[in-house]
Amino acid sequence: MMYSDASAATGGGEPSGRALIQKRIQEIFALRVAGDIEGLMAYVADEVVCFPATNWGHARYPYTLRGKAAVREAFLLREVNYAILPSTIHRILIDGDQAIVYRTCQVQSRGGGKRLTFDSVDTFRFRDGLVIEFNELCDGTAREFVINFPF
Repeated sequence: MMYSDASAATGGGEPSGRALIQKRIQEIFALRVAGDIEGLMAYVADEVVCFPATNWGHARYPYTLRGKAAVREAFLLREVNYAILPSTIHRILIDGDQAIVYRTCQVQSRGGGKRLTFDSVDTFRFRDGLVIEFNELCDGTAREFVINFPF
């Protein structure tokens, strides 16, 4: 996985603010590739909102997920059907408790077949180091992957 715009931890201890958010985002994507949904849930707040309604019409998710249990279930179902391959992160922009990630993604159906490569802009909002809002805005080539979520 490639990253850019890396920030260093301050003071040699646990990163704070901006560096913590960047570290968490990188860990989240690594956990998705590893298929470690339970590990991923350690970075998610109980009241998380995933895929809130948006006017992004090309590849909009069919519904909003609310709460950690719903997010866990959806990501477990996605893991059954798709292998999430490493992303190339082109840029992470952080402003306060929010971050935007521009990346190129790859997924493949568990049954084999062609890899799907698409770009995505992901938005995150954090509170106390945990994700409280997440949205993945994929380009139009990912339409089938998105509209069949979580299956």
